[in-house]
Amino acid sequence: MPRAILILEDGTAIEAPLFGPRKNIFGEIVFNTSMTGYTEAFTDPSYAGQILLMTYPLIGNYGVYTHDFESAHVQIRALILKEPCFKAYRGMSLQKFLTRYDIPCLYNVDTRKLTLHIRKYGTMKATIIGQKAKHDSSRAIAARVRATPHPDSRNLVKKVSCRTIIRHRTRHKKKIVLIDCGVKHSIIRSLKKYATVIQVPYNTSAAAIKKLRPDAIVISNGPGNPAHPDILSTTVKTLRTLLGEYPMFGICLGHQILGLALGHKTYKLKFGHRGSNHAAKHIPSGRVYITSQNHGYALDMQNSNNTVTEWLNVNDRTVEGFRHTSLPIRSVQFHPEAAPGPNDTSFLFKDFMRSIHAKTH
Repeated sequence: MPRAILILEDGTAIEAPLFGPRKNIFGEIVFNTSMTGYTEAFTDPSYAGQILLMTYPLIGNYGVYTHDFESAHVQIRALILKEPCFKAYRGMSLQKFLTRYDIPCLYNVDTRKLTLHIRKYGTMKATIIGQKAKHDSSRAIAARVRATPHPDSRNLVKKVSCRTIIRHRTRHKKKIVLIDCGVKHSIIRSLKKYATVIQVPYNTSAAAIKKLRPDAIVISNGPGNPAHPDILSTTVKTLRTLLGEYPMFGICLGHQILGLALGHKTYKLKFGHRGSNHAAKHIPSGRVYITSQNHGYALDMQNSNNTVTEWLNVNDRTVEGFRHTSLPIRSVQFHPEAAPGPNDTSFLFKDFMRSIHAKTH
């Protein structure tokens, strides 16, 4: 079995067996704490530009099913595992999946030790070297990793957003414009239970959205830095123009983008929230819900005149959701549709639809 080496920008080097293509991969290394739902994670557009480390040791044991894909493509750049189950009695085997989609997988790695390292020092740029040149030392490779621009310096949303308008027709009369920043299929399925969904590219103008005559606007999840200049000049600008005209609901990256449109700021977390077991407290009720999350940035609402924090992360007190004090605008940092994860907060889609009906009656 061929071997490869993982090198982090701080110089940490780990050699391990490699399955899949023997090529060199660069990305941000992040960890996911879910015990199940690996197929959904591999195909979640929020992972664009990232090398994914799964903390749960056994991955692949129940196979891979294309109907669980959260997008049309595999989004991770590479995979790091402790104990892969390459063969499966049901579904597509992990071996076949990695081969079909050309994804390198470094395995037999001490994922616990590596996760603790990332928690201590934060997520960082990393590379997997499948074909190392003889003259390359780990120190020289780490220096090149440090010198390489972070994946978030690119507009990753542009890579995963739809290119044209897509209409998801249903029997419902209400219409929702879904601004696609890298939307998961399960979000579209959740919205289709209540309305016809019009999926538009992330850079759609306010004038173009108005022509679609929506009853509400949803801003989806997605990858990268919400305050990227390309996002500020397109999605944020569009939402700022449309504030007060439509009910709005932001999810994950959409939550951060909506916050930016309302005048707040964002910042990068040390190691992010990725997994299906994150506790979030709903402040008005005092109840705690277990949520599914996948993000590396958070919203700073210290100077807030027009919004109220509705949800807080139980572990680090970061903002998990807010509502506008006078407009029908709400957002959450977590994923109400789960997929994978608990359905504790799926009621938020129904609550959002109530706000649409209240506005039109």
